[in-house]
Amino acid sequence: MHKKIIAVTAIMLLGFVSIVTAEVKANFKVGYIDIQKALNVCKAGKEAAAKLQKALEKAQKKYETQGENLKKEKENMERQAPLLDEDVLQDRMRDFRGKYRDWERFRKDTEADIRQKHNEMVEKITKELIEFSSKIGEEGGYTLILERSMVPYVDESLDVTDRVIKLHNEEYQKKEVTSPAQ
Repeated sequence: MHKKIIAVTAIMLLGFVSIVTAEVKANFKVGYIDIQKALNVCKAGKEAAAKLQKALEKAQKKYETQGENLKKEKENMERQAPLLDEDVLQDRMRDFRGKYRDWERFRKDTEADIRQKHNEMVEKITKELIEFSSKIGEEGGYTLILERSMVPYVDESLDVTDRVIKLHNEEYQKKEVTSPAQ
């Protein structure tokens, strides 16, 4: 008798699990977004990349010019070295080393500032893209939207990246229209 109760309970439990599993499968909708692609393709991402590239090129030109000036100064000092008093030469070399350290510091600080701006822009845009993914998830009845880089394989038909980009671009366009050009 005891074995019959256990068997009946097990059969009922399996039936219940089967019904619940079927219900979950029927209502389970998954999608994914490729954040890197969205960052590279969305209008805000393209504009941010162009702005940062322009800032980097401007900074590089500035510190390359300073570097060339330092190189010329060093060459002049080396040519004049045999003619200069030892104390004067040591003072000039000390001044030159100080200028070189300042130049190196300027170069590194400038590159670090640009990297920081890049990271801040990427973080801001990524946050916006995730918000739009959530919106698509809620409106589309998705159970789960994953980030593409976190999954080894995903069927391409589950990709919501282009929809997220479209929504983000539309919102970005609205912001551009309502805010004055800088």
